Amino acid sequence: MFKLARSLAFLLVLLLPVPARAHRLDEYLQATRVAIERDRVDVEIDLTPGVNIARQVTTWIDVNHDGEISRLESLTYGREVLSSFVLSVDGATMPLNVLDTQAPTIGDLALGVGTLRLRTWAAIRSPAAGRHHLTVINAHHPETSVYLANALLPTDTRIQIVAQRRSTNQHSLTIDYDLSSVFWTRTSWMLGAAALLGAMAWRRSRLGYFGIRRTRSV
Repeated sequence: MFKLARSLAFLLVLLLPVPARAHRLDEYLQATRVAIERDRVDVEIDLTPGVNIARQVTTWIDVNHDGEISRLESLTYGREVLSSFVLSVDGATMPLNVLDTQAPTIGDLALGVGTLRLRTWAAIRSPAAGRHHLTVINAHHPETSVYLANALLPTDTRIQIVAQRRSTNQHSLTIDYDLSSVFWTRTSWMLGAAALLGAMAWRRSRLGYFGIRRTRSV
């Protein structure tokens, strides 16, 4: 029940709308989502400037000022954003790499509805089973920015998120997670499968036994 409740809580966090405060016209909203796997971490970053600072942010991205955001410009700006990020696992810093970008139009940026989406990742040295700590710090343009940061529910059943600890302004996020060993994961799966097969065999034997008894009693 506890694991189910925790999973529902994670989903609720992801489905909740962004607070109204994040839509202020003079703020640069930066939302970070972290997905932990055994040997890598994926970090998704959404960057949405308010109307009053959209022109300034546009000049940071559209460096040739042609009124369009090219793929090269979005990748270049994505790398600039990552230069302000620090990601560490158990105290060891891991470099983040841009995997993909999705750039809005200049018109959407001007209206305050344009979001630049970055998909990034970092390799994790295969950690031992047990408790681990992942910290991500976003220091990109703190003078105008507001931050949101959350961990996504892991797809790997060997990984369990234990806690999320944020700074007051969510400029940094630390995720405590447990990693189960491959051996125990496979062993528990095999024991569960054996128990299921045993229960099925016992049920069949019981049905066969009662079937014989009924046949003899007729």
